[in-house]
Amino acid sequence: MYKVGLYIDGQRADLFQDEGIEMNLTVQNIKDLGKVFGDFSNGFTIPASPVNNTIFKHYYNVDVSGGFAAAQRVTAFIEVNNNVFRQGVLELEQVQMKKGEPYAYSVSFYSKTTSLKDLIGEDQLNDLDLSAQDHTYNDTNIETGINAYVSGTDNAVIYPMITPVTRWYYDSQGSHGDGNIHYHNDPDHGVMYYDLKPAVKIKKIIDAIEAKYGITFNSNFFDSTDFGKLFMWCHRRAGYMFKDQPNGKEADVIIFTSGTTGDYNLTTQEYTVQTAQESEIRIAYSITSSDSYKIQIFINDELASSRSHTGNGSATIYLGTLNIGDRVQLRFAVPDEWDGSTVSIGLVSADVEYFYLSSWNLGDSVSKIGQAITTQVVISDQLPEQKVVDFLSSLIKQWNLVIVPTSPTQYTVEPLDDWYAAGTTHEITQYVDTEEVTIKKPELYRRISFSYNETEAILGETYRLQNDIGYGDLRADFTFDADEFNIEVGFDNMLFERLTDIYTNGVGLTEINVGQCVTREEEPYIGKPIIFYAAGNLRIALANHWSYTNMSGNAIQKQDMWLIGNVNSSTAESVTQTLNFGTEVDPYLLQGFTQSLYQNYWRDYITDLYNSSRRVFSYKAQLPLGVMLNLKNNDKLTILERNYIINNVKLNLTTGEATLELLNEV
Repeated sequence: MYKVGLYIDGQRADLFQDEGIEMNLTVQNIKDLGKVFGDFSNGFTIPASPVNNTIFKHYYNVDVSGGFAAAQRVTAFIEVNNNVFRQGVLELEQVQMKKGEPYAYSVSFYSKTTSLKDLIGEDQLNDLDLSAQDHTYNDTNIETGINAYVSGTDNAVIYPMITPVTRWYYDSQGSHGDGNIHYHNDPDHGVMYYDLKPAVKIKKIIDAIEAKYGITFNSNFFDSTDFGKLFMWCHRRAGYMFKDQPNGKEADVIIFTSGTTGDYNLTTQEYTVQTAQESEIRIAYSITSSDSYKIQIFINDELASSRSHTGNGSATIYLGTLNIGDRVQLRFAVPDEWDGSTVSIGLVSADVEYFYLSSWNLGDSVSKIGQAITTQVVISDQLPEQKVVDFLSSLIKQWNLVIVPTSPTQYTVEPLDDWYAAGTTHEITQYVDTEEVTIKKPELYRRISFSYNETEAILGETYRLQNDIGYGDLRADFTFDADEFNIEVGFDNMLFERLTDIYTNGVGLTEINVGQCVTREEEPYIGKPIIFYAAGNLRIALANHWSYTNMSGNAIQKQDMWLIGNVNSSTAESVTQTLNFGTEVDPYLLQGFTQSLYQNYWRDYITDLYNSSRRVFSYKAQLPLGVMLNLKNNDKLTILERNYIINNVKLNLTTGEATLELLNEV
C-alpha cells in the first residue's frame, strides 16, 4: 500500500482510508485520434471532514455567503509516498449527504493539459498582444512588405499578393480595367495599395499566447525553420482592410503654433468663452491641402459642426450662442470615403470672432503649418475571428501534435512520432500477470478523412466541385461497417494561382503567383483563417512585370514579390513539406509533391492502426512505486520481450494495481 496525498489550492485534503484514487493515463485513444493527450482520474470521493469542509467552504450549505465556486476548477496535485505524481486541477462534482449531514465530496482530477483550455477560455485571437508587429500604414511599409519583411516588425510581417475584392488577371495587350495587373503605366488599374493586407508569422501568434497566459511551449517543432515560414493572413473582414470599411478614425486636434494673444490657448489648443459679450461665436478658417478631409468644430468635446473638403478649403461656421466657460476646438478628420492613406493639411489659418455691439469682433487669429493623420495597422485588430483554443486545436489536428504538461506553466509540444521517440522503455514483465491476457482487434474506421474548411474562394470551390474533394484534403474508404474518423482543421487551405497572359500572342504562363480571395461570383470572401508558406522572394522576368499603384496615385513597375503557397520552398527539389494532406500539384512549381501532412505526420500512426499485425492487449499488473512515478504516456512497456505502446493505463495510486491497455509495436 502506498501513502497518497491530495493537495487542493495548497491545502492537504483528507482521504478515505479504504478508497484508492484511480488515475487514467491515456494516449491518443484509437477511437478518437484527435484527442489532446492527457491524464485524468475516474473520479473519487473524499470525506466531508472539517478540513475538507473548509476547503470547499461548506458547499452543501446554500446559505453560506461567498461559497466555493464549483463551476471553476482549482489547482491541485497528487503525491504518492511524498513524491509528486501529477499536477493539475480538481473539479467538485457533488456532495453526498447522510441524515442531513455532509458525508463525502465527489471530485475529479485533471491534468494541466485540460486546464490549459480552461485558462484560455473563450478568448479570441484579437485578444492577443501583437503590438510588436504593429506598423504605420504607408507606401514604404506596404511596398517593402511585398517582397521583404516590414521594418520594425521583428521580421514577422509581410504584404502577400492576395486580393480580397477584385479578381486579378494578366493581359499584356488588353484594356487597363480593374483586375488587369500587367504594367501599363496607368494608375487606374493593377494592384492598388489598398488591395493588400498584411500577414503575420504564426510563430508570433504562438509567442503572444505564451505571453498572455504565462505559459511556455517547449517545442522543437514551433522553433523549426519551416514553422517560421508559416503566416496567417490578416483578413478579419470581407473586403479591403480600410477602404470602404467603417473604420472609425477619431478627429485630430489642429495644433496651432502661433497667433495673437487672447482667449485661444496655444497650450490646450482651445478657445474658451470668457465674457458674456463673446457669447455669439463664428470661426472662419482657410486651409491648403491636396487631400480630401473634414474640418470639425467641437464644443466642450462634443461635435458641433463638420465640413468636408477636397483640396484647399475654407468656410465660416456660425456656432450660435455660447456660455461663459464653453470650450471650442478645431479638429480635422479623415473623409467619409477613406482608404487608410495618410491625410495631410498644409497651412491653416483661423479667426475666432464674436458678435458685440452690432458687429463681429476679432477674438483671436491663429495659424499652423502642416499636420497629418497617419494610420496604424494594429495586427491584433486585423486577425481573423477565431478562438485561441480553436487556433491551437487546428494546429494539433493539422500536424498531429501532442501537448504534454511538464509543470504548471510548461508544456512540451511535438509531433506524435517525435514525442514517442523521446519516450523511455520499461521492462515490466515481473510485475505483470502474464497468465491472463485479453487480445482483441483495434476498432477501425470505414472512412478516414482529413479536411480543411470547405472554402468558397473561387479556385478552391471550383476544384472541390470538379473533384468532389477539397484541394489539399484526403479521404480513404474501407469496405466494412464501422464509424468514421474525421480530422477537420479550422483553416482555409487556399488554392493559389500562377497567372497566365490571356493575350493570345502574349508570354503565356507568367511567373506571378497570387491568391484570389473572392467567390465564384467575384464577391469578397471571408471564410476561415488562411495560412500559407512564404517560401521565398520571386524575381519576375521583365516580360512579366506587374503594376502597383501607391498612395500618391503613381503606377510603379514591379518585379519582386513573396512566393506564397502551400509548399515550403521556391524550388521543386527543395520541397520537404506541403500544407496539403494528400499529394497535390502545386500551381506555381507545376508538379505534385508527396511530402504531405499525412505522409510526414499522420502516416505511421494510421498505417500502424490498420496493420494486420496490430492488436490491443489487456494485462493486469502490480506496479512498484518507481515505475508509477516515472511512467509517461509516451513510454514503451516491454512484456515477455515484446514492446508495447500505451493506449490507456488505469492505475490505482493506493495499491499500485494497474489495468494496462496496450498496442503492440508493428
